[in-house]
Amino acid sequence: MTPIAATNTPEERVRAAADQYDDERGTLAASALAVLARRQATAGKTCARCGERKPFSAFGQDARKDDGLTSRCRRCRARAS
Repeated sequence: MTPIAATNTPEERVRAAADQYDDERGTLAASALAVLARRQATAGKTCARCGERKPFSAFGQDARKDDGLTSRCRRCRARAS
């Protein structure tokens, strides 16, 4: 069993936590946790200026955009002004 703190990626942390879950529903819980970890790891948007992948909260609102968010992150917008 891998210690949870010794893992690096969200998927590894989920697997380590799931390994410690020994209930008969463990398989279902492990797969649900894996999906959640994958979503959390990929959730966000790439800034058009710096190219970094950031959480949605790092972007301002822009009603003109399809996703409702600015194309540049708040930090890049602050640097530009």
